[in-house]
Amino acid sequence: MIPPGDLSSPVGFVLGVDLLHIFPLEGATFLCPADVTDPRTSQRILELLPGGRADVILSDMAPNATGVRDLDHDRLISLCLSLLGMTPDILHPGGTFLCKTWAGSQSRQLQRRLTEEFQSVRIIKPEASRKESSEVYFLATQYCGRKGAVKQ
Repeated sequence: MIPPGDLSSPVGFVLGVDLLHIFPLEGATFLCPADVTDPRTSQRILELLPGGRADVILSDMAPNATGVRDLDHDRLISLCLSLLGMTPDILHPGGTFLCKTWAGSQSRQLQRRLTEEFQSVRIIKPEASRKESSEVYFLATQYCGRKGAVKQ
């Protein structure tokens, strides 16, 4: 048993999903190779999550680059939207969603969807990201579900 307030002990459950093999990492569970957009993977995620819910969904995924900037951007936005579509089944109310994208024409669509489901949405450019890179992250906090959606 972990004593209350013992910050040196790990707390929580980390579940990673990747198309490629990931070497085991102490304190984390991995589904790999697995495609997060595959319904079978979604079901397995629900089975593995304690209580079937997550506090945070963090995505650093990206499609294999074609070199065609607009196409690559559209494919990444599609991945982010696919993951966002899983939030009603996976994310706890009040939860956080962080996803990487590349700035482009479809970014507003993703941002609009996020603002429909989260109380706060910010765009973050990590210091480690090259200045010339179009890489940005959407940080959406306080998940409240889709506004106007019928709750079941």
